[in-house]
Amino acid sequence: MNILKRWLLQKICSFAVGTESPFNPEEYMATIAGQQSFMLPMQKKINACQNIELAVFKDTKEGKEEIKNHVLSPMFNMINPNTSFNEFLDYFLVWYEGYSNGVLLEIVRGMPTRAPDMYIYNPQNFSVQFEGRRISKIDIFNPHRVITGDALKDYMWIRSPNYRNIIDGITSGNIGQGYSKHWAFAIWGAYSRKAWEWNWSLAKNLGKPGGILSAEDYVDPDDRAEIQTKMGASSGGADNAGKYLVLGSGLKYQDASKNPIDSDWSTGEQRAHERAAIACNVPAELVGGGESTYQNRKHAKKELYREGVIPFFNNLCKWLNYLLKDYLEKGEKIDYKLSGADELKEDIGEVIERLDKVKDRLTINEYRRLLNELADFKLPDIEGGDVMLIGNMTLDELTEPTDPAKEKEEDI
Repeated sequence: MNILKRWLLQKICSFAVGTESPFNPEEYMATIAGQQSFMLPMQKKINACQNIELAVFKDTKEGKEEIKNHVLSPMFNMINPNTSFNEFLDYFLVWYEGYSNGVLLEIVRGMPTRAPDMYIYNPQNFSVQFEGRRISKIDIFNPHRVITGDALKDYMWIRSPNYRNIIDGITSGNIGQGYSKHWAFAIWGAYSRKAWEWNWSLAKNLGKPGGILSAEDYVDPDDRAEIQTKMGASSGGADNAGKYLVLGSGLKYQDASKNPIDSDWSTGEQRAHERAAIACNVPAELVGGGESTYQNRKHAKKELYREGVIPFFNNLCKWLNYLLKDYLEKGEKIDYKLSGADELKEDIGEVIERLDKVKDRLTINEYRRLLNELADFKLPDIEGGDVMLIGNMTLDELTEPTDPAKEKEEDI
């Protein structure tokens, strides 16, 4: 029995490891910005985020009012002379969601009446050290600088949580280190890469696993290489897929191909790719997964904003309001506008159809305001529009008492 157990254990171990490298999430994470399973959904998210506008607002009785000439307003076009705000979002999202160290933001102040420049650092270009519970030093590697003391107030380190820390943000060695949420899904990305390599190998080799050529006599290495090359040239590639190869000189061919269902990793690749998209908060329908119908993609685009983009901007505004608080001392705040996100706007026909059921319960101006909000119209209030319209008459006209003395004979 023990001999059998050892034999089974050896077989299981050899099967699990074999001669192929296992799915390696560390290799996947080390080159994550070059991994298609990560960058495809991230590009969808980046494009959606670039439809959102940031601005400075101030709360009023009527709601929030945009301050268009605020000193920070130019930042939401160019954060520094080299980087546009859209490029900043691109860097931020990939580095923040794909790398454990997160990102480092720096404010470079100039004249008080002008917007500061803001710079974003690659996660591999800095380290953060703590003394007790506070950041004591930031090391920037290239160009090398050490940030300490009062200069730290012009920096903000933004990273994902690390659940191995002894206290939030701090490891046992007093080195700050996040832990990208994508790490939890990294095995799916590594699996997706391996499945892609498998399918690509099949595509290069007849579109299926190869066969075995055997000869009755000895075949030297040079002849083996020549036969293999000629067979690949005559039967490999899409044009020769499925064709038979005629051999002579007593050479025999044994078919070693598997059932297509057994050898097809396309389904596995698809599932792994979908899970990598989920790690980026991007619906699978937007990257070719799921039931990718028109209606499903339409719903998925709205879900992308509600589940991924809007929560990100809620956090981004909090971070920027804290970092730039010296420029927001009169009750202003940085917030976002959704007017550029066409995916969140309702179809006009659907809006009007839904509002038709409550049209006779709203005043004319209330109805116009709802159209403005739901269908991105810009209809102003009209004079005398604070009355309900039922059919072609106002509610006041319908409920006005009738005076028989004023009725004409033909009306009666």
